[in-house]
Amino acid sequence: MRFTLLVCTGISAICLLLAITSSVAFSLKKPTKVAAKTSPSLSIHSKPTFLNAEGEASTNLVAAATPAPAKGLFSADNIAITSYLFVWYLGNVFYNIFNKKACIALGKNAHGASNAHWALSAIQLFFGVLFVLPMWITGIRKPPDMTMDNWKEIAPVGLWASLAHAFSVLALGAGAVSFGQIVKAAEPVFAAGTNAILLGQIDHPVVYLALLPIIGGVGLASLKELSFSVTALVAASLANQAAALKNVVSKGVMSKSWAKNLGPSNTYAVVNILALLFTIPFVLAFDLKDAGAVMDQVKAMGTGNDVMKYSALSGLAFYIYNEASFLALSRLDAVSHSVANTLKRVVIIVASCIVFKTPMTLLGGIGSGIAVLGTLLYSLAKGKYKK
Repeated sequence: MRFTLLVCTGISAICLLLAITSSVAFSLKKPTKVAAKTSPSLSIHSKPTFLNAEGEASTNLVAAATPAPAKGLFSADNIAITSYLFVWYLGNVFYNIFNKKACIALGKNAHGASNAHWALSAIQLFFGVLFVLPMWITGIRKPPDMTMDNWKEIAPVGLWASLAHAFSVLALGAGAVSFGQIVKAAEPVFAAGTNAILLGQIDHPVVYLALLPIIGGVGLASLKELSFSVTALVAASLANQAAALKNVVSKGVMSKSWAKNLGPSNTYAVVNILALLFTIPFVLAFDLKDAGAVMDQVKAMGTGNDVMKYSALSGLAFYIYNEASFLALSRLDAVSHSVANTLKRVVIIVASCIVFKTPMTLLGGIGSGIAVLGTLLYSLAKGKYKK
């Protein structure tokens, strides 16, 4: 356990150093001219938007932001970004903890997988709907201006979002949170392969070379990891693939004017609603038939209250941290996003190791460090050699 904390602390220190370095470099850039009609503090250029395996905004999802000239360390923009990052990280940590506790309270089936993971996924998405609908109804937040055709166009994004989320829940329920996060760090590998096969997008050789540390790191972490789980490995990989396919179907939709006008918050809300609608049939098909047996198991364990409590808390945390990530990443450049996303995964691994006292071997610690840092290298290479 001590070694785990030492390794994770070391990774955090490296990522923090990279974050500071990139921030300093960014602050030294010459101010970028902004159009007369843009906000005085931020110019946002609309680009296709996508989600990663956890439903969060990725580099391509939120519009790329070009900051205006700095107004000091404690400017309104800096305070806003810091607040968004804080909520994003804190919410992410609490989501993973509450999600894991909900899975523990639900128990496992004969195959070692968590019970009713489709239902748990649906409940989490449902609490997101409960969070945003009152704001739309009361006018606190302007509701999205969408036609039925718009909803149909964006529906495939919601489908793959539902699968990415559900498989993530399964992965984090079947194995240790830290191990699931390590495997999910391999998402760029799936994205690169899917884009090359389905879209014919071939990246620079350096970008593909940056994938090697990710593959090697995940392999090392899986080789003799004490928390290794085949179900978690397969489920996390399926979540990565679903996220990659979601990015593919997003490319055409998110470049349209009506999608650009949704804004970060409403974009996530719309995708969340569609993800819930697509998850419900899977609940009926896979979880409904075992509902009685699961309820009896939960009753025997005496964890009924925990199921209700942690399902609700994980759902609220899931929605809040995702919306915060959208808002934060809409104001960050690509390099800052890469650093923030990498550091986020490190924070989750450290927190989960501490809360759940997850043991980690020397090889597992080294592999996790290589895999997480590999995702950062890939993102930086992708940005540098972007066509």
